[in-house]
Amino acid sequence: VVCQYGRGKVTCVSSITDANNEPTQKYSIALSSWRLDGRSTATCHVTSPPPRVVRNVALAQTQKSKATNYFSQRKDYNLAMTTYARAVDAVRNVQHDHTSTNAVRADLVVVMVTCSNNAATCCIKLGKWDEASQFAKNALILLDALYGKRGRKIHTFLNGEGTIDSKLFGEWRAKSYLIVARSCMEEGDIPVLLEEGGIPVAIGVLKKARVIAMGYIDEIKARQQTCSKEEKASLKSLMLQVKEIRKLSVECSDKKKATKKMEKRRAKAMFGGDQENSPPAKANETKEGQQQVGTTQKKDKEKRSVGVTKTTPRVDMHARGVNDQKEEEPYVGKSSLNTNKNSPRPAARKSVSFSQRPPQIKEFESSAGGNGDDPWYSEHKEALIMLG
Repeated sequence: VVCQYGRGKVTCVSSITDANNEPTQKYSIALSSWRLDGRSTATCHVTSPPPRVVRNVALAQTQKSKATNYFSQRKDYNLAMTTYARAVDAVRNVQHDHTSTNAVRADLVVVMVTCSNNAATCCIKLGKWDEASQFAKNALILLDALYGKRGRKIHTFLNGEGTIDSKLFGEWRAKSYLIVARSCMEEGDIPVLLEEGGIPVAIGVLKKARVIAMGYIDEIKARQQTCSKEEKASLKSLMLQVKEIRKLSVECSDKKKATKKMEKRRAKAMFGGDQENSPPAKANETKEGQQQVGTTQKKDKEKRSVGVTKTTPRVDMHARGVNDQKEEEPYVGKSSLNTNKNSPRPAARKSVSFSQRPPQIKEFESSAGGNGDDPWYSEHKEALIMLG
């Protein structure tokens, strides 16, 4: 219930008479929003006005306690998840009016965030990745909305009760991000999600979680001498979450590499053939390739040898003249001093001579005596110089 002194539970209802001797009821309420010395609870007795019943918040808190017992003691994750979900549903559609207090609104935020994250943790244990991600995202929506209203009534009320910022926006948000990242990483086993979501999304979410956690860690360490007990406890939890973030980041990287390697193998098997699984075929292909190369080299060698016997060297081309003779017809030794037109033409040579003094020069020396003014000499002067 909620009364003028705060919120709590009714422990006793008794009938009394008021100052006008009229019957009325007295409510004994154990206040949960009050903390006395030694953290003992306070009890108040209310007659008028009667306390307002807040059944949904009380039901959600009861369901949360049961679910925590199922999770930690009995290890019944399925029942714990169902009970946490019931606690969330109990306060999901609560309608607020002008009589709603900040204490009730704060209770609703705490119940919905913690139960959503705990239900997501149960889903992780059961391998229900989609449901885990959805529960964690619901918690993030509430925390982001509260983060945008820092310094207002609900935020101030939560801080006054001991729910500090490093716990609200550090631990709880980092936990939600870790659950989302784990769900995305497990979904990354599907090859389609490798580029569209899955593992790359998980890596991005982990970076956000690390930035948030390290921000509050640095803030608490900067004033470690003056920090409260709640901040010290929150620091330990944040350090553990940072370790978990690093571990999950390594798992994401390894899984991304393994998934890419698997995709390459599938592509080779589908389009290019798996060369690793067929070494004999590869050996045969190499052998055939070597035979083809050897045959080609042999043919080229034969062509070069045939070319030497059938073609005239470049030196002989100049020796016989570059203007009058064709490459296919070897030079025929003929002196320009021989004026006998009826003499038969000598047969064409079928071999190439590489002697230092070709027969043309010998014939010229014997017939013309080496006269440099002869037309034959003028015609073949350049070839003779090159040959010499």
